[in-house]
Amino acid sequence: MTDDRAIVRRFEPYADHLAFVITDTEATEDIFDGDTWDKADDAWRIAVERHCIVVGTARYDYVPVTLALSDTPPAIGSLDAFDHVVEADIALPSGKMAVTGATELPDEVEPVPLPAGRYRVRVVYAQTDHRPARCNLEDAGDHLEYQLTMWPTDADRGVHVLKQGVSPWAY
Repeated sequence: MTDDRAIVRRFEPYADHLAFVITDTEATEDIFDGDTWDKADDAWRIAVERHCIVVGTARYDYVPVTLALSDTPPAIGSLDAFDHVVEADIALPSGKMAVTGATELPDEVEPVPLPAGRYRVRVVYAQTDHRPARCNLEDAGDHLEYQLTMWPTDADRGVHVLKQGVSPWAY
């Protein structure tokens, strides 16, 4: 990892059920299940378990996702250019992270190797002109890019909304 935010991966998961999932590939508990959304505040636009973060999307389609890593928390700066910004924590004890569609299994995608540990994840919802090659341009919903920035942390700080987007926000 570097001191500056550096994009290390781009993804285009199929956001079936209006969501994609960030998860530890080897975790078998505290992962996404049918109750995960029930425990989340709708205003967050994410749902959190110890080993996963489920990101709600504005489209039931392929969506662009970027992942950046940092050694330290990035500066917050101006959030004017973004629709919604939220942070949460994820434990990645295996050091292997997957970004999948909501019904895709972590072993169905190539894992992202990271140092094992706990990470803080900032999820930014940003309008974009980028359209994934496989997206359906006629489907409903805003075209957003989901920008993930992760850095190591020593404690669970819970969910914190840095910028609340308008509601309702999808469809």
